[in-house]
Amino acid sequence: MTGDGYSRVVGWLKVLLPLAALMLLSTLFLFARGAGDADAIPYAEIAEIAREARISDPRLSGVTADGAVVEVTASRISPQADLPDSFRIHDLRAAITTPTGASLHLSAAEGALNGRARTVTLTGLARVVSSTGYMVETRGLTADLEAGVVQTDGALEIRAPVGRLTAAALRVESGAGGQRLVFSGGVRLLYDPAE
Repeated sequence: MTGDGYSRVVGWLKVLLPLAALMLLSTLFLFARGAGDADAIPYAEIAEIAREARISDPRLSGVTADGAVVEVTASRISPQADLPDSFRIHDLRAAITTPTGASLHLSAAEGALNGRARTVTLTGLARVVSSTGYMVETRGLTADLEAGVVQTDGALEIRAPVGRLTAAALRVESGAGGQRLVFSGGVRLLYDPAE
């Protein structure tokens, strides 16, 4: 009797278990279809990603020889085929913080990172904001990530704690003693005691 009961239970389980698995699987597909919309799939973006090698939302950080912390973020980065270890960057943001706590924030719509030279070149309108109250706008600049030095590529306008400045070039050096801003080439200061 016990062997006969065991055989009947096994027989029923052979039928019921596959049916239960089939029901679970069908409910999975039933609920998975409900919320999707074919128009919500960004086919153009998928095609662009397939055409070009790139990384979305990259982040690079490190420390310079003098102890300044460097952080670089972007919305997208892609390799440059003509230059090894070089990358095209979109929506670039960079921050350099010295050991004393002084900071320098850089931003630009586009730029390039040269991994071998450890430099970042910002093109188009670039903005530099320092923790000491200076805000610089220029048409491009180069940042040496190894040395913690930022150099503008052309003329610039500056809002400073004492007023407004214009100059042909600016060099920012970050070190253990803080940041040093060196303006050159026709420097003009409009002093405004209200600022």
